[in-house]
Amino acid sequence: MIGAGIPAAVRRGRGWLADPVRRIPVVSSAMGVLWTGIMLARLFVGGAVGLADNFDGHRLMCQLQVAQVPNGHEVWAYLNPFYDSYTFYGEACSAGGTGQAYYSSEWYFLWLAKLLTPLSGSGHALDLRMLGVVVSVFFGLAIGLICAVCPLPIWARVVVVSLIGLFTADSAIAPYFISPLSEPAAIIGMLFIIAALLRLLRRNYATVLDLLLVSAAVLWTVTAKTQTITMFAGVVPAMVIRPVRFPLFARLFKRPERSEGHTRHRGVRKVLAAGLRRTPALVICGLLVFACFQFAGAQSRWLKEIYSFHQVFETILPLGTDPKRDLRDLGVDERLAVYDGRSILALSGPGEVPAGYREFLDTMTTAKIVEFYATHPSRIFAVLDQGLDALTKARPDYLGNYLPDSGEPPYSHENRVFAGEALFTLLRPVRWVVFPLLWLGSLVLGGWLAFHRRLGAAGRGIGWLLAGLSLNTMAQLASVLLSDGLNDIVKHSVFVVYSTYLLLPTLVAAVGATDMIGRPDQFLPDRKLPNTGLPWPWQRRRLRAAEAGRHERPTGETRELEAV
Repeated sequence: MIGAGIPAAVRRGRGWLADPVRRIPVVSSAMGVLWTGIMLARLFVGGAVGLADNFDGHRLMCQLQVAQVPNGHEVWAYLNPFYDSYTFYGEACSAGGTGQAYYSSEWYFLWLAKLLTPLSGSGHALDLRMLGVVVSVFFGLAIGLICAVCPLPIWARVVVVSLIGLFTADSAIAPYFISPLSEPAAIIGMLFIIAALLRLLRRNYATVLDLLLVSAAVLWTVTAKTQTITMFAGVVPAMVIRPVRFPLFARLFKRPERSEGHTRHRGVRKVLAAGLRRTPALVICGLLVFACFQFAGAQSRWLKEIYSFHQVFETILPLGTDPKRDLRDLGVDERLAVYDGRSILALSGPGEVPAGYREFLDTMTTAKIVEFYATHPSRIFAVLDQGLDALTKARPDYLGNYLPDSGEPPYSHENRVFAGEALFTLLRPVRWVVFPLLWLGSLVLGGWLAFHRRLGAAGRGIGWLLAGLSLNTMAQLASVLLSDGLNDIVKHSVFVVYSTYLLLPTLVAAVGATDMIGRPDQFLPDRKLPNTGLPWPWQRRRLRAAEAGRHERPTGETRELEAV
């Protein structure tokens, strides 16, 4: 009796899930919970793994009034998750001892981890392992949201989000989830941007809520780490491409009855209406850009000093053959050539400020650096080669991943999941071919889908996402090379690595979008998620046969004509 009841229960369950209205939330929730569990297992089974501090962690952790507990090892050698309460004052808690605070949305993740630390039983004020739990939950939430709004068949959604989960669990990305650094918030923010963009682009129109959700995801990501401000390259065009459905505009642009006068000016009216319908998007984008640049400007001037010094003395000069001539071209005092190849630590400690250094800080700007590269094109290829090489390395080799009591030697790297890192390592000899081809090919394919006339709004939205992600990846690489240059370039390239990882599942989604070209069901005007009711692959043959039989069966009118 029990054996006979199981198939019936299974049939009832499949019948209940046959309705997309039920199937989508159930599968999306299941994927979110599943990948939360997978990430937790990836971080903790066999012993916790994370990323050691590179001395940048203090500027965030001190804001929580905690200090790292010494473990008898070098800071870079092992992950040290334990922090005890400590009160910091003034310059003791600032960016580089400047007295200016370091701001990051990562603080909220760390605050939650501190709140949950008593559950770990460690007896410390903050246990970074609880940060891994917090970030894993938000990661699962992001996976579930992407699965819910991805306008593809359910099985294709599962494939896409599973690839996203696999590449996020990669050993080049996941260890950041248990670290005192600001990268975890930006990584999760990138996933929320994908979910918000797919929601925004799923229809032929946008709503103010859609725009606000995308703006919130971008703000979170940019305020996590200002390096990600390049997200505007791909996000802003996608935000303004759809007209905004707004009650006032609906009344203002209600289509009148056709007449000769209206026909004569119809083209002008359409252009004016299209511009005005995008006014809310333009306003929100303007406010978003303003807020992000204001946040970047509020960060410590010490960071700008580091970027300028490392760009000139650790990047431009070492890649050339005549440091003094390069300094003259930059408008910098030639006497500073003694710092060629050295980091800003060469200026630390007591002593007078070198001659010409203050003028260097006052005059060195990003525009001047861009101008130098434009007039020295050979230097562009040299620095780009270093950037692509850093991309293939994927993660810094000087930071350990294990706890001191793990039995692993200092500076050891864990390789529980290494699909992406291994792939990038294999691609190192052909990096000048594969990566530009991947980025530019994604941009072309995304643009082709975004403007395809026989593709509905949701399919074109996947094209916009692919093109935007490609633009973000290339802009992020430019941001790395033009800011801190070759200094710690492998670690700074983490977002280029992750964005390139995300291109691969997005390409799979784009292939799924090409299968939607020409389907009539995707052009229904008010359908929020076209094609969500598509059957599972094993159901398609039966449905095609039924559809063919329905077309071959003569209608009543046809039968009457045949009778005559």
